[in-house]
Amino acid sequence: MILLKKTQFEILLPKKSDILCYDQGKKFNDNVIKIFKSLKIDILYVRLEKINILVAIKSIISKFFDFKQSLKNHYIKNYCYYSNPKVILSTSHLDNSFLYLKKNIFKNYKTVLVQRCPYKNTDFNINKNKPEIDQVYLFNTKSLKIINNKIKSKKFILGSFNNNNYKINKKKNGLILIISGYKKNFETYNPNENKDYHLSIFYEKKLFNKIFKSFSKKYKIRILLKPEVKKNDFLNFSKIDKKYVMTNDGNPYKWIDRSNLVITLKNGTMGQETISRKVKNVEIPRKKIKNLNRFYIYNNKFDEVKIKIFLLKILRMSQKSYFNRMRKFHEDIIFFDPGNRLLKKNLLNLINHR
Repeated sequence: MILLKKTQFEILLPKKSDILCYDQGKKFNDNVIKIFKSLKIDILYVRLEKINILVAIKSIISKFFDFKQSLKNHYIKNYCYYSNPKVILSTSHLDNSFLYLKKNIFKNYKTVLVQRCPYKNTDFNINKNKPEIDQVYLFNTKSLKIINNKIKSKKFILGSFNNNNYKINKKKNGLILIISGYKKNFETYNPNENKDYHLSIFYEKKLFNKIFKSFSKKYKIRILLKPEVKKNDFLNFSKIDKKYVMTNDGNPYKWIDRSNLVITLKNGTMGQETISRKVKNVEIPRKKIKNLNRFYIYNNKFDEVKIKIFLLKILRMSQKSYFNRMRKFHEDIIFFDPGNRLLKKNLLNLINHR
């Protein structure tokens, strides 16, 4: 009931669409609308952000005739019936309702999955029946290997959808960019119950101070916040001069492209996207990563001297040398497809041939 207080309700039945975006990912959906602006786009919300009343009523009724399917799957099936999309597009790789959509709906909709974050082997907890998806678009060869035997699909290496939407600016201005992992709620976690988060937030604070102390005289340093983080919250926590802190308007790539070095604090998408844009990246994990030895990852305990030596080594390394060494890890490197041309071409083919 608490969730329903924030739910929006629609009275009119869904309109026919060319592409149905499955689940709410505002940035992803907005970019899909921009790329396919000549097509009819609709959004199916499956986490109670918005409910179509007429579809919901029909789903409750149909549930009485098929108890095996969840009410959620009945809602999805009925929504698709009215929307009648040519393609159902999603980034929801953890949602079994999407993964088994073709099996549950019994209609020849074309389904497409786009990777939005690094995949892990444990992500696809599927039964013996492999999900069937028409097309899957992936970051890199590593992701391809993870899902190759788990999903029946035609697979493509696309890179990062969000990253691809922004042209690369090759002009650098000697910037060291730190991608902050700070969130306001980290400060309120109980250190006894959430040891990792408690350590993370204070580790990050110490790391910032060390980098500024060691490099601010020679290099221009900026800290880029997460999109949802308020600048004042971070300033109050870190005590860093506000001139060094940049808010994130949803386009971190303009800052990445200006940088000679981008520092990330975990194995997330941003570090991989940085490398795909031909900018040097180093990762300083909050916790040691077992069985991993790579030249661009600091994998030691927090030691100010060792961190300074590690960063100096990468800063002094030429672009050519850095990316020659990165070839060894080619399976991990995210592909860059300007404007998502591959996805656009293939989806238009799916739509035009249905």
